[in-house]
Amino acid sequence: MLCNLRNGILVGLLSISASSNARPNDFPESPGFPKLVEPGFFAGLKQGDNREIVLQKLQSRNFLGYRELQSDLIKSPIRWDGHAYELTCKFEGKSLSLCLIQGEAGWQDFFYDEIVRPQWQILRKRVTSAYGKPNKQVPFPHLWDVPQNDSGGFITDSWELSDRTIMLCVQSYTQQDCCTRQVLDFSCCTLLIQPK
Repeated sequence: MLCNLRNGILVGLLSISASSNARPNDFPESPGFPKLVEPGFFAGLKQGDNREIVLQKLQSRNFLGYRELQSDLIKSPIRWDGHAYELTCKFEGKSLSLCLIQGEAGWQDFFYDEIVRPQWQILRKRVTSAYGKPNKQVPFPHLWDVPQNDSGGFITDSWELSDRTIMLCVQSYTQQDCCTRQVLDFSCCTLLIQPK
């Protein structure tokens, strides 16, 4: 039920943001990565910001930030190059510690190559365009090479910048599907942005 409630809230928020567009489901493109000279490590966010400040900063930069009720995290949908991502702002106590951008997660046979790979490519291209070539870079892995249920996942790219570390990863994990109650193998790509 919580899964359905969360999805309903997100769909409602996305519908509000798209109401001014002529075509249905034509959501606006989210802002990109900030220049290094801009304050903060993503969307003006700074380490130590509290939840209210994070919400204000996200919304002032045209991100649709909201507080997730069951976790008290700050989240925001992101749409880049026609693909849906979700920004999660993680806190230590009351202070912002890092941001995580996650692509769509799915379990179907085709999902890894047809959804995860293109989303991973978009993230790699966007970060490279904003901050240059990564310090570490490996090709997109085969799914069987990605460690399952490892919180770090398979790191493919990392950028060590003066004020932040960015890591692009591929994740594989098991989870019970909220509708069918089956335990399924999911995969997705994630981008960790952590201030130094």
